[in-house]
Amino acid sequence: MKGNMFDNLKTVVSNTLTDDIKMININELHESADNFFVVENIEQFAQTILGQGGVKDNLIVRPLETGGYEIISGHRRKAAVQYLIDKGENIAHVLPCLVQNYADEDEKMLNLILMNVSARQLSDQELWKSYETINKILKDKKEKGEYYGRIRDDIAETLGVSSAQVGKMQNVEKYAIKSVKDAVANGNVSISTANEIAKLDKKEQKKIKDLNKVQPKDIKKKVVDTNINEKSSDSYKDVFSTNSHEEKEIQDKLRNASTSNTDNYNTNAMKGYLMLAAEEASFSIEQINALLGGMMKALSNYDKAAAENKFLSR
Repeated sequence: MKGNMFDNLKTVVSNTLTDDIKMININELHESADNFFVVENIEQFAQTILGQGGVKDNLIVRPLETGGYEIISGHRRKAAVQYLIDKGENIAHVLPCLVQNYADEDEKMLNLILMNVSARQLSDQELWKSYETINKILKDKKEKGEYYGRIRDDIAETLGVSSAQVGKMQNVEKYAIKSVKDAVANGNVSISTANEIAKLDKKEQKKIKDLNKVQPKDIKKKVVDTNINEKSSDSYKDVFSTNSHEEKEIQDKLRNASTSNTDNYNTNAMKGYLMLAAEEASFSIEQINALLGGMMKALSNYDKAAAENKFLSR
């Protein structure tokens, strides 16, 4: 099984020797057009750098075919030094840089995000853009068979947030209309608010004119029948309402699991199917454990007829 790509990138950086650091003139360092992290509080940061006698932590850069270097991590340090130079302060015009080469643009973007995430508290705007970028890269790699792992957990760990927070972003990605996603990307709407909006029917979402002023509590009042559970139940009906050969095979497997000779095999098989289904749906470890616990309680408290009635009533 392949290693976690995030761990691989972190190892490359952490294992870098000081001999790999190169002093590069500030005029050769160029901001990355792909950097979406906010560069702010430059004047205050510049005074800190001046007080410590220059930049002590190296930037991470990559060589450009057109000459010079693209900054992967260190935009704020470069901006602060440029501010001091423009002010006529006595500060070195060269900055310590770790020169990196990347196999492709995806690897570069992952490193750009990893290095910035480790050095700051992310705003919702930065968190959303980081999520969008990482999620797309991981899905592309998974489709190509290049990556193994649970996407939600990997993203949560990398961005330093809970799996529940990643779940909110996945919900926004799947159900929110474009204007809502754009509002999050522009910093006009929080992820929590967008998550509540995404629970509404798309027609209801379009009725919200001023996204800048909307609050989660206002949206919750509108969420009655059109919510995530309803959307999920509709999808279950689509999956199980067919009389296809595939459904019959599924029924046979479940029947075999439930009529095994031993109770232990029966329980293990059913739990295994539930875990596999949860993994296919990108559930987190916590969610899988909660689902297993809920299933065991349901098996103890309800009979087969109650379960079938529950499904048919959805």
